Amino acid sequence: MKKIFFLTGETSGDMHGASLLSELYKIIPKDQLIVKAIGGNYLQNAGADIFFDSKYLASMGLTEVISKLSLYLNLERELLFQLSVFRPDVLILVDFPGFNLRIAKKVKKLLPETKIVYYLPPQVWAWNTGRTKILAKYCDLVLCGLPFEEEFHRNRGVNAFYVGNPILYELEKFDREKVRNEFGINKEDMLIGLFPGSRKSEIHFMLSVLLKACELLQKTFPKVKFLIAQAPNVTFECEILEPRILPPGNNHKLLYASDILWLTSGTVTLEAALYETPMILGYRGNQINYLLYLFLKRVNMIGLPNIIAGEKIVPELIQNEATAQNYYEITKKWLENPQQLEKIKDLLKTVKERITDKNASKEAALRIRELIPEYKVLVLK
Repeated sequence: MKKIFFLTGETSGDMHGASLLSELYKIIPKDQLIVKAIGGNYLQNAGADIFFDSKYLASMGLTEVISKLSLYLNLERELLFQLSVFRPDVLILVDFPGFNLRIAKKVKKLLPETKIVYYLPPQVWAWNTGRTKILAKYCDLVLCGLPFEEEFHRNRGVNAFYVGNPILYELEKFDREKVRNEFGINKEDMLIGLFPGSRKSEIHFMLSVLLKACELLQKTFPKVKFLIAQAPNVTFECEILEPRILPPGNNHKLLYASDILWLTSGTVTLEAALYETPMILGYRGNQINYLLYLFLKRVNMIGLPNIIAGEKIVPELIQNEATAQNYYEITKKWLENPQQLEKIKDLLKTVKERITDKNASKEAALRIRELIPEYKVLVLK
């Protein structure tokens, strides 16, 4: 009997971990595997025994981490104790670098025989490159989700492999007209989807900006419709009736059915790119966090579609530039010149082409399987 422990910190990591676990079960018989996790509903439904619900962990930036410091420290102590008892053969870290990198260092010392795998490592090529040394020293295997990451990490001594991006196979396919009808949007309507963020801090800074932009745009284009996405782990309300807030579970539908998206920077930007929906990427946060980002950053773009494309194919509005007026001006130009939207769609297709060569969950499962070779290999279907 072999043991695997997943450690995730956000809904996206929970989803990616669940997809990976499903593929592991195809090549490792279930009766030969015990799986525990810090995760959520996705990993639980995939078959993992949940030690702690990851919905309580998500945070972004120094100030929000400090506010949850007591939770993190208490969980770290309890987790290390549980791991020392469970003694997993493989510890799989998924995203969530601030916490996971600390755990990697401590587990390697506490349980040197445990293989540590980092699935979807931190974007050290963008900022805080010093973390690469931690990956090289403490992780037995690093499985990358972006094409250029393998070479970047290998050049710095990391045992890294590009396995593809799991988002591609996790995106749902929809009938666009049917979804728009479901949302009450007519075929001739122009729909703008608002994504203020998946964390309370993001929503605090971004939602008011996006709502003000809606107000400005409706004065010029009264027939434009707006809908707001809501992440499953956080709820919020608007004091105004329009735009409507969609219940959790509709985010992918809104990404696909919208004509334009206003997004808070994050994983959702890559999801939007794969749906080939034109977008404006924005981010506002605590000024201390922003100054820290400026100090540590290594690239001049934050949006994954732009980084993968190697050029700024969609606008980025960061911190002081993320104003309602800027959202209004850019969107107004697009609505007055629809051919610009078509050009962006064509550019987004190139992003999709660059990450569609591999099935990430299957590739990752096979790589992890190599760490425990005594298993009888089953054929992947």
